[in-house]
Amino acid sequence: MKRKIFLLDLGGVVFQSIGISNDTVNWDIIFRLNEIYGPRMDLGEPVFLEFLKEYNKITDQQLESQDFFKELFDTLDFNLELIEFLKCYGDIIIVSDNYPENIEYIAKRYNFERWSIAQYYSFTYKMHKANPDFFATLLKDLSHYDIKDLIFIDDSITKLESASKSFIKGIHYINNNQVKAIVEKTLNKG
Repeated sequence: MKRKIFLLDLGGVVFQSIGISNDTVNWDIIFRLNEIYGPRMDLGEPVFLEFLKEYNKITDQQLESQDFFKELFDTLDFNLELIEFLKCYGDIIIVSDNYPENIEYIAKRYNFERWSIAQYYSFTYKMHKANPDFFATLLKDLSHYDIKDLIFIDDSITKLESASKSFIKGIHYINNNQVKAIVEKTLNKG
């Protein structure tokens, strides 16, 4: 059986919110500030420090970048179960809307190079995954793979629709069991 290439989203798939705010992390404020700063940060604009300054002001804290990321990711679950399952059937390439400062921290903490063969981010292409051109560009970078072997897993229908415009098969992530069943069914079809 030919191995697949799983294009795996980070937020909402690999990292899942357990919805818990604490004395340091206030998810309501983070979501509100992400609406303002997130799209620009994801495209690589250097506004993370503005985001953090605003977050610190609102929460009356003095967090440095590394402290902020540590506390933030301490409130998230790392979906190692899904990663280990997918590695049994193929290789993983990270495909994520994300910003450089966040990736720099989590790539080290979660040792991306141990379980993914490559990573592609919105800041790499200066466009979000909701833009079909993102996937057209990604396919050029992945031209050494057969498109039939690519499977994109994301929790966003909009981003899956964007990928489908480049004829990339997608799985809408709801939970691990659902993805496992779809992957096994797809692979058993041949």
